[in-house]
Amino acid sequence: MSENFNFHQLFQNLLAKLTEREQIVLKNRYHLTNELNKKSTLKKIGDLYNITRERVRQIEKEAVRKIKELAQEQEYADFLKNLEKECAEYIEKNGGLVREDVLVNDFIKPNFPLENWHSNAFLFVMEHLLDRTQRVLDHEYFYPIWKTDELNLDKVIDWLRQIEKELIEQKELLQHEQMLVLAKEKLVTELAGYFSLLQQKHGLQDTQKFLEAHLDATSKIEKNIINEWGLAHWENVQPKKLGDKIALIFKKENKPLHFREIAEAINQAKFDGKKICAATVHNELIANGEFVLIGRGLYANKNWGFVTGTVADIIRSIFAESEEPMTKEKIIEEVLRQRQVNRSTVYLTLINKNKFQKTPDGKFYLLK
Repeated sequence: MSENFNFHQLFQNLLAKLTEREQIVLKNRYHLTNELNKKSTLKKIGDLYNITRERVRQIEKEAVRKIKELAQEQEYADFLKNLEKECAEYIEKNGGLVREDVLVNDFIKPNFPLENWHSNAFLFVMEHLLDRTQRVLDHEYFYPIWKTDELNLDKVIDWLRQIEKELIEQKELLQHEQMLVLAKEKLVTELAGYFSLLQQKHGLQDTQKFLEAHLDATSKIEKNIINEWGLAHWENVQPKKLGDKIALIFKKENKPLHFREIAEAINQAKFDGKKICAATVHNELIANGEFVLIGRGLYANKNWGFVTGTVADIIRSIFAESEEPMTKEKIIEEVLRQRQVNRSTVYLTLINKNKFQKTPDGKFYLLK
C-alpha cells in the first residue's frame, strides 16, 4: 500500500467543503464516524432540523452530488485513481467478488488508518467515487458483497445453482476439500474463463481462493462450525432448534461437556444471533433423549455409546454383557467409561447386598 495514501485526510477534506448541515446529514445517514452507533433514519434527522423526510433526502442527494464533483478535482483525482486500483486488485485476487465484512476486516482496516472514521466512510467512497467496483446489497443469493465490473453475477448464480442441485441430490454434508472439488467440477465455462484471466493477470497458481471467496459470499450454501458444507437451511449447518445446536457443539468438541460450557459454545457460535442461558441448555439436556448425564452437570452424546441410568443401572448392564462375576477394579473401570464419578461411588453401589453379591474369591455378581 502506498505511503501517500491518507484516507483520513482525503475524506476529511471532502466533507469540509460541504455545509455543516450537509455534513451532519451524511454522517448520520451513512454512519460515517465511530461516534455514532448506527445509521439514522430520514425521520430522525428531519426531527433534528424540524424538516420533512423528503427535504432530508434532497440534502443527502445534493451532498453526494457535491462530493462526486469535488472528487474530479486534481488534488483528489490522483489519490482516488490509485485507491480504485488497489480496491479492484484486492477484489480481483478474490475471484472478482468478496463479502463486504471480509473486505472491511481483511483489506480496509489493516491497510487504511481510518482514525475516527467508521469503515462505512471507506465504503461510501468506494460506492460513490470509484467506478471499477460495485456494491451489491439485499440480493437473494448473496450477503452484502463487492464485485468487479467485469464479473457477470448471473454466471456466478448459475454455478451456485448447480452446486445446490448436487447437494440436494446427495443429501449429505461435504468436507471442505470435497466442496472445493464439487465447486470446481460445476464451474460454468464463462466463470472459469474469467478466473483464468485473473490468474494470468495476477500470477496466481490456482483458483482455490476464488472458489472459497465466492462460496463464502452466497447465503444459500454455508459451512457449519466444523467446516462442513451444506445448504444453509439444513439443521446440521445452521441449526435453529436447541437440541440440534447442542448436537453440533458435541460433534465439534467430540467430548463430554458441562452444560455451562455447552451454553457458552452455542453463544460463541452465533448460530442465529440469539443468546442462550445455561439453565435453558440444562433443561434441554435433561429432556432430550439424545443426551446422557454422565457426571455432575456433565453430559455426553448418546450415540457415543453412553447409556442412561444410575450407577447401579450401569453395573447391571455390565453384568448383562459379561454374565460372569467380575473384580471390583474391572467393574469400576467399566463404569468410569460411562460415568465421570468417584471410584468410591461405584464401590458403595457394589456393596449394596440387595443388588449385588460377592463370591468367596472377592468378585462381584448381579443378584438375581
